[in-house]
Amino acid sequence: MIRDHDFNCTWWGARVGILEDAAFFSEPAEKRTAELAPYSWVEFRCALDEAPDPWRLSDAGFAQVDTQLKFRIGLGRIAASTEPLTVRFASEEPFALPEKDWPDFIHERFRHLPDTTAKKVSERYSIWGAGLLTRSPEWCVEVGRDGQAEGWFLAEPEGGHLNLALAMTRRGATISGLDFYAAALRAFGERGARLGEARFSIENRPVHNIYARLGAVFLDAIGCWMWSAR
Repeated sequence: MIRDHDFNCTWWGARVGILEDAAFFSEPAEKRTAELAPYSWVEFRCALDEAPDPWRLSDAGFAQVDTQLKFRIGLGRIAASTEPLTVRFASEEPFALPEKDWPDFIHERFRHLPDTTAKKVSERYSIWGAGLLTRSPEWCVEVGRDGQAEGWFLAEPEGGHLNLALAMTRRGATISGLDFYAAALRAFGERGARLGEARFSIENRPVHNIYARLGAVFLDAIGCWMWSAR
C-alpha cells in the first residue's frame, strides 16, 4: 500500500513513502511494521471526513502535522490591481528564483520532520520551483514593481485546470499579498486558463483570506499525518 514518493526521495536523500489507502491501518501491527521498515518516513494523506479513527493512526505511529484546504478559483474574473505592477512569463523573459530572497516557509508541514531545518525545507522548494520552471515556463510568472521582483507564482496544467502549485513573495516585498496573487492569477486568466486549483495549509491564514477575497470555492479538508523511523 505504501509507494515510494520519488520527489521526496530525491529531496530527502533517502527512501520516503506516501500512503493514501486507509485500509493500511486495519492490517495487523506486524504487517504494518514490515511495510514501514524500508522507509525513513512516510506521509499519509486522506480527506478528514474519510480518515480512520485518530487513535488508530496514533497507535500506528502516525502524527497529524497539517490540514490542507483544497480550493478552486475562476481565473477569468480576477479584478485588475490598482498598483502599477508588471508580470512577466518565464517562457518570454526567463527569470531565476533567488533563494536568498525567499520568505521562511513557516506553514510547511515538512518542518515537523525529525532533524529537519528551515534550510532543508527551502531546498525542497528550490527543487520544486526549478522543476516547474522547466516543465511549464509559459505558466510561471514573476510579479514586479519599479523594476524590482516582488514575488513568483509557478503553475502548470493538470487535467482540465491549472495547478496553482507554488507562490511566494520576496522577503521584504513592498506590495500586499493580495495584490501579488491578484496580478498573477489575472495574468493566468488573460493567457487563457479558466480554472485554477490547489491546496494550502489551514495554518496559512493570510493565504486563506486572500483566496476568499478573490472568490475561491473551498472544497475538501485533507489531513496530513507522518510516520518517522525515529
